[in-house]
Amino acid sequence: MRDMAKWATYKSTAWTTLLGGGIAVASWGLNATFRNVTVPQYNTDYVSFLVVGILVANFILPVGAGVSSRLNPYTLESILMTGPKLATLVVGTSLWPYMLSALFAIPQVLIGVYVFGAHLRVDPLSFAIASIIGILIVLALAIIATGIKIVTKQADPITWGVALAASILSGMTFPIQHLNDYIPGLSSVSWLLPQTWIFHIIRLATLTDASIFDPSTALAFLAASIYALVLLPLSYFVFSISLRRAKKEGSLGWF
Repeated sequence: MRDMAKWATYKSTAWTTLLGGGIAVASWGLNATFRNVTVPQYNTDYVSFLVVGILVANFILPVGAGVSSRLNPYTLESILMTGPKLATLVVGTSLWPYMLSALFAIPQVLIGVYVFGAHLRVDPLSFAIASIIGILIVLALAIIATGIKIVTKQADPITWGVALAASILSGMTFPIQHLNDYIPGLSSVSWLLPQTWIFHIIRLATLTDASIFDPSTALAFLAASIYALVLLPLSYFVFSISLRRAKKEGSLGWF
């Protein structure tokens, strides 16, 4: 009863938790209705499409989870007293969780290919570049969320909203065109999310053998790169400002 009362005290956290659970159910519901259907956008089958989505979820997205879990605003003050550089702190604290997730992604892909018959057509150069772009985007978003949390000590509605929208609109488990079957034109909104571009360029590199030198592929990579180039300096700015504010207010070590 005490824990329930404490959780309910933070109204925004309570509502976002409830809504997040509902959106997750909706996401898998859309996934279920799309089974056994070909995916014309990438000229592949659904199993291959889903395997690559899982690859991104276990190879790219854990970068953000590592930053959010390791750059804990409640212990950040004692860590900063040891004098690490900001880049060392961000990269160093999230490197091992990411490496572990990347290692786990390997057997998952092998199972997808050799057990469930996923067909991958990989362009190594495109995949490497797409991975770097995706990692930079996810890293920047996580740093922004952590910077805001340093000040608020709670999840902020902006980054929560982006993450929530990405969970259903970015196309991890089903093609975004499938959204138009429910709300016409909804897939157009998906392209506003950076996560959608991550899934898109990774799938181009792993499902269609798309070369980075192909004009249509290069255009998609350019769009994703713009997100990375905008979000990276923005994340550094937000984190630095938040850190200075928390130090000035003396709230850096507050719970």
